[in-house]
Amino acid sequence: MAPQAPSAAAHPDSKDLLIVGPGVLGSHLGKLWLDKFPGATVVGQTNTHTNHDRLRSLGLQPRTKADASSERYPYILFAAPPSGSEDYVGEVKSALKLWDGSGCFVYTGSAGIYSAEDGSEVREESPTSPLGKDDRTDRLISVEQAVLEGQGCVVRLAGLYHAQRGAHTFFLRMGKVPRWGGYTVNLIHYEDAARLAAAVLQGDGAQQPYRGRVFLGADGAPIIFEDMMDATVASGAYSGAVEFTGQEDVKKGKILNNAMTKEALNWQPKYKSYKDFMAAGARDWYTDNPVEGAPHKD
Repeated sequence: MAPQAPSAAAHPDSKDLLIVGPGVLGSHLGKLWLDKFPGATVVGQTNTHTNHDRLRSLGLQPRTKADASSERYPYILFAAPPSGSEDYVGEVKSALKLWDGSGCFVYTGSAGIYSAEDGSEVREESPTSPLGKDDRTDRLISVEQAVLEGQGCVVRLAGLYHAQRGAHTFFLRMGKVPRWGGYTVNLIHYEDAARLAAAVLQGDGAQQPYRGRVFLGADGAPIIFEDMMDATVASGAYSGAVEFTGQEDVKKGKILNNAMTKEALNWQPKYKSYKDFMAAGARDWYTDNPVEGAPHKD
């Protein structure tokens, strides 16, 4: 039977949270939320029962989308990827209907929708790609529009990684990568992304809950592909080597500047940079709470 959460009308100070898509980021945020609000109910809504035992081990109450009813929540995190739905915009709009409007609704989006690719600086308010670029970007932009129109908030995230997951593990599996090694990427550790989304949900730094705001999640230490993989191999935590075989490209990436987000939320990343993370041995919460296998030595 699906867990039934009390409505905010019955409990106006409720910290109950619904996480749609409690995967790598969402499950850790659920753990953080329960640590801060021990009396809260955190429901993790999935498409299947596959990860329900793991969610229970973290204190979350799992349910499938098919088990959902009409109960509404003061706090909702939508962290499900586009790949899990044929109608991604529709899924987000359905989740918005489950929000009672009292706390905050947060959608974790992608900084990949910014139009800049010439190595220039990008901030929260910088232009995004126009509709029509490609189907994936169009979906992400359409979802953001729906969230912001519904007075929810968007957290645009840089490239996500942790010890067992990220571009570094993908490149290690490939060996030879047909990309230009000088391309600049921006990164953020999954733990820091979860902490950032939680700060928006809680309204950190604001007198009232956030409404219709865009935040930007990055560690503030952009890095080129070659340096990223050199740091990975030098950590000693991974096996293998990577060779970038692509030629220099007119597309050079972008530099994310999220000073506005950091100031508004009084937030700083735990993992200051990818290089620092790797130099410290590439160990994190996910090392002891694995979500999936990856080419990490232990």
